[in-house]
Amino acid sequence: MRERLSDILVNACQSDSRRIVLSGDHGYALFDALRKKSPSSFLNVGVMEQAMVGMAAGLAKAGFRPIVYGLSAFVPMRVLEQIKMDLCHVSYPVILLGDGAGLVYSTLGASHQCGEDIAALRPLPGIKVFTPADADELEAVFEEALNTNGPCYIRIGKSDRPPVKQEKLKSTAPRVLRTTAPERPILVTMGSMTAFGAELSKAEADGGFDLGHLAVLRVKPVHAEVVEALKSAHEIWVLEEHHRSGGLASSVSEAISEAGYAVPRLRVWSLKDQFVHSCGSYQHALSEHDLSDEQVRLAFARAIREKRN
Repeated sequence: MRERLSDILVNACQSDSRRIVLSGDHGYALFDALRKKSPSSFLNVGVMEQAMVGMAAGLAKAGFRPIVYGLSAFVPMRVLEQIKMDLCHVSYPVILLGDGAGLVYSTLGASHQCGEDIAALRPLPGIKVFTPADADELEAVFEEALNTNGPCYIRIGKSDRPPVKQEKLKSTAPRVLRTTAPERPILVTMGSMTAFGAELSKAEADGGFDLGHLAVLRVKPVHAEVVEALKSAHEIWVLEEHHRSGGLASSVSEAISEAGYAVPRLRVWSLKDQFVHSCGSYQHALSEHDLSDEQVRLAFARAIREKRN
C-alpha cells in the first residue's frame, strides 16, 4: 500500500500545482519518488505537528490543496485542536494522512499506538474519515478526498496483510466481499482487519466460518449502501483495530438506527479499554486485546457454537 501511496502523491502533485505534501519528519522512503520528480511539492516541516497543520491551513487559504502526513498517534491525535479550529471550522480542503494506525508500531510502546483516532475525529463538523484496507481501496478513497472541498482524514494501517481482492474500485461505497445464507452473521470490517476478515468469512470447508462480509471504506459519513446491506441482517459481527467507542461498530449501528431500522444483534471484537503495557510483535500487541489471529479464530468458533446450541 505504501508503494501505491507514493505513486498517488506523485501523480496528485504533478497533475495539480496546488498540491503540496507536508511531513512531520516521518516517512522518508515514502517520499523519495516525490522529492525526485516534484521536489517543490514536498516540505519536511520537522517535529512540530501543530505548526504543520497551521501551515497547511495557511496554504489552503492561499489557494493550495495541502496533504499532511504523520503517524496517526500524532496526526490526528497530537493536532486535534488545530484540525478542529484551523481546518474544520473554515472547511479548508486539506487531506490528513495518519499512517501506522492501530497497534502496528507495537515495539515503540503506547505513545506510538493509536486506537482512538476515528472516535476523536467523527464529532468534528465537516470532516470525512476513510479507512482503506489495501492499495485499491486507498486509491478509491484518495480520489474522493482529492475532489472534496473540505478536510479529509485517511487512516492507514501497516499490518502488511495481503490485498483483499484486486479490483478497480469506482467509489468509496462498501464492498460486499461475501454473501451467505440470511441466517448467518454478516462480518463488518475496515482497514487492517479486512484482509483477515476475508479469511474468517470463507466457507467452513475452506477453513472459515461461512459469514457474510462487508468492508467499509468510509466511516464518516457512512454510505447509505452500508445501511442497505445490513438492515435485514439477523446478526452483525464487527472486527476493528480501534476502540469500540466511536469506531466502526458505533458508526454502523448509529447509521442503521438513524435510518429508521432496528439494529440487529451486534457482537464486537475491538481494542479493549486499556493500554498495551509490554513491547513486542504486532500479534503480541493484538493479543493483549484478545485480537490476535488465533484469539479471534477461537472467539468466532465459540460464537458459532453458541448459535448452534
